[in-house]
Amino acid sequence: MLDYDAVRTRFGIREGMMTAPGRCQVAVIGGGFTGASLARLLALKSGMTGCVAVFEPRPELGRGLAYDCADDALRLNVASHRMRALPGAPDAFHNWLIRTGRLESDPAGRAADGAFYARRGDFGRFMSEEMQSLVQTGLVRHVRERVQNLARDGRGWLLHGDQGSVIHADEVVIATTHPDPRTPQALAGALEGHPRFLGAGDSWHRLDAASPQDRILVLGAGLTALDAIASLRSRGHKGEIVLLSRSGRLPQTQALGTLPAYGTFTDPRPATALALLREVREAIADATGEGLPWQSVFDSLRQQGQALWQALSEPEQQRFMRHLKRRFETHRYRMPPQISALLSHEMRHGGVRNLAGQICRVERSTNAIHVDIITRPQGMVERQSVQWVMIATGPDYGGLIGSQPYLQSLADARLIRPDIHGMGLDVDQHCRALRRNGLPVDNLFVAGPLTRGRFGELTGAPEIAAQVETLAGHLAARLATAARIDV
Repeated sequence: MLDYDAVRTRFGIREGMMTAPGRCQVAVIGGGFTGASLARLLALKSGMTGCVAVFEPRPELGRGLAYDCADDALRLNVASHRMRALPGAPDAFHNWLIRTGRLESDPAGRAADGAFYARRGDFGRFMSEEMQSLVQTGLVRHVRERVQNLARDGRGWLLHGDQGSVIHADEVVIATTHPDPRTPQALAGALEGHPRFLGAGDSWHRLDAASPQDRILVLGAGLTALDAIASLRSRGHKGEIVLLSRSGRLPQTQALGTLPAYGTFTDPRPATALALLREVREAIADATGEGLPWQSVFDSLRQQGQALWQALSEPEQQRFMRHLKRRFETHRYRMPPQISALLSHEMRHGGVRNLAGQICRVERSTNAIHVDIITRPQGMVERQSVQWVMIATGPDYGGLIGSQPYLQSLADARLIRPDIHGMGLDVDQHCRALRRNGLPVDNLFVAGPLTRGRFGELTGAPEIAAQVETLAGHLAARLATAARIDV
């Protein structure tokens, strides 16, 4: 039995966090799924004891923005038996649900085909428990602060937290979450400070003040917007909800049943975005002819996504982003059956309306917010008078560097740059950050969705888990080599 008090004393840890200046071999910025997974793997590597520090202001590691929620209406969009979060243990999360009784106590999570779609908060609890013992024993140091500044210190780095911690690290990994969405200029100017405007970063709990019959305008039509519908309805809200997006495209639904992935697209790999589109269409036609749904093709496309993306030239990647990105996303990031059933019911009975268009004018009055929308494809102006407006669009990667002081300081020092597609930070094949001149920074790494511009498919837990497993092995090897040299 370990003496936790002795371990905490040894590593300067108090109640799971480190507050005094110290050293570590690897500092991870961000303790959500990406950062926690990497820290876990590093801590379990031979020779990596007490030398991994994670900067994360939340009380627990592993939850992050995506899974730090207590709203039971929010569910994973992947069945639990497919949520391969831990390398080498593909059934770990599903088995945890069974062992803790959460699967049995959540009958609403069971789909018609028997697959279980867990509450998002339960996945956060699972990851938190995975990390808790590592923090308690000192194998991982949880620094409950945000990084304010990151600067060179000899061959290593100095990290300054917003509560005064100063950590020296040999290697640093940026594993922060997605940036907040960008508020459209028309809304930002007209609704600044309005009590019924939920902008980027605002808590949905403010909607508790909404009356049951209030009309609500939701900007966005992706999974976040559908989460907003589920959350509102679970709170007893009954008023009309209007979704507004440029394309009007909604996420597709997960197919029922355990289906095989269908299609091979990497032999040879399509050289253009158009060629890839043609191959996907042909594969869907073939799959349909064999009695399989199109989802089987997209499951295969997901598995080959990184190879396909990296085979495209930069101009072809840009064509994909311009012409196919939204269509791909609505088929790739599908809604769970529970959300699909809710949305179908709401749209059938007039509870939810989906509009395509853009905002041209906003007025605010005592009891309503009036939004004029140029609708597509008609081009007519339609006025929506609502009591609430909320932002549920995708992350604003264009504002990523300016969103966090330490990223801005790195950019000012020319040590990082955005990727060419504006999806995150530019890295090389080893996840090393690229300077403004294109050369890698040897001991500064980026992990998770912020590296999609280089690697392609990197949003789901299985892809992130695979990436951090490779990166953990690479870092452990580097540190072992450095240790031998120092000796």
